[in-house]
Amino acid sequence: MLGSAEGFMEDVGLNLRSAFRDVVLAHGVLNTAQRPCGAKLSVPHAWALLELRAASEPMTVSALADRLSIDRTNVSRLCVRMERLNELERSVDPADRRVTRLALTPHGRRVADHNDQRSGAHFERLCADLGDHAEAVIAAFERFSAAATRAKQEDDHG
Repeated sequence: MLGSAEGFMEDVGLNLRSAFRDVVLAHGVLNTAQRPCGAKLSVPHAWALLELRAASEPMTVSALADRLSIDRTNVSRLCVRMERLNELERSVDPADRRVTRLALTPHGRRVADHNDQRSGAHFERLCADLGDHAEAVIAAFERFSAAATRAKQEDDHG
């Protein structure tokens, strides 16, 4: 009996992986040229803009890396690009001169606002298409996210 239960979970796991892959592809996450929200930004770039916009005070590179769940080196490279695009400014922390703080420029805030508005409209269209199932899908995504977080923690520490 144990074998059939294991086989069932393996099939369910494969189906979940396939469904998740379909969501990623349908949502255009891997398309670096164009995002569903219309912005020509990578996912880390778009999310960095939103994280920096939501922050109550300038963030450190480490804090931004933690929020995005990517390593500091990639965040540092992203910050260089954002700085070149006049979306980000760096400043030395007055309390600890070894620490650099990151904040959006006025242009960066406009880009973040525009990206957020387009993304919001995109997800409103998805919810309208889901109709009465929208709340169930959201609840399933929340459970999936919690399970993925636990699995990542186990992978990182196990």
